Amino acid sequence: MRILIGVDAGASHTTAAVANEHGTVLVRSDGAPGAMHPGEAAAAAARIFETCRDALRKAEREVRGDVLMVGAAGVGREEERLALQAALEETELAPRVSVTVDGAIALQSAFGDAPGIVLLAGTGSVAWARLPGGGTTRVGGLGAVIGDQGSGYDLARAALRAAGLAVEGRGRRTALAGRILRALRLGGLPELVRWATTTEVPAVAALAPEVLAAAEEGDAVAGALVDAAADDLATHVRALAERFPRDAEVGVALGGSLLVRSDDYRKRVIARIVADVPTAKIRPETVDPVLGAIQLARTL
Repeated sequence: MRILIGVDAGASHTTAAVANEHGTVLVRSDGAPGAMHPGEAAAAAARIFETCRDALRKAEREVRGDVLMVGAAGVGREEERLALQAALEETELAPRVSVTVDGAIALQSAFGDAPGIVLLAGTGSVAWARLPGGGTTRVGGLGAVIGDQGSGYDLARAALRAAGLAVEGRGRRTALAGRILRALRLGGLPELVRWATTTEVPAVAALAPEVLAAAEEGDAVAGALVDAAADDLATHVRALAERFPRDAEVGVALGGSLLVRSDDYRKRVIARIVADVPTAKIRPETVDPVLGAIQLARTL
């Protein structure tokens, strides 16, 4: 019996699933971020390897599969994709290894070979579409400096700014300052400034649930930030929907940790998508990209 390994390697974590030849998932494991950064293929492959090895051990299998299918963030350029694939081949996790963009496994999971749009929001944000003609395209996914609007990082960064302004008396009063300081176990603004100058993107994005919680509790500043972020995510879908035939129904699926874990944020985003794209048909279930990786592994 063939053993298939499917991987979703993202900026905040990696999920690996081990499945049988029929695509039935036996076990899953979560591990460190496996997203690809230029020149860091070996490091990304090592993190993916550890997550896969843990999954194989849970499945009580030898530390090796027959097919390894990886969907990774950061492999949009062929140079990075090939580098990560070569590094994973060296791990000998499986004799057959394939690496593709994270959007490919998300689209496969949500729509198979049918057209549709997948909106993903976690640490970063991106939307992918398979068009009626079969081609794929995307918007977003430009990284923390240029893009990632509506993502966990983008939302948390805006909240940090609002909290700083409120503490200094230059902005509206908000519960965000207290929530953020408590979450980070810091004593005040000087410590927060010091933390912000040395922290990395995933640590900032990890504060997004505090913003979402404050918005649900009625904090006006947090609510405005969440609404703006939801608008930003909806623009991803609108931009891709314009590439579909006029008046055609457009399937839309949502995924990513931020949209999976917060019902309130998901509802706000859906409301804006429906307002912007009247032909959108929202899938009720959230996207599980690792299942798409398993589906693609079955074809190899």
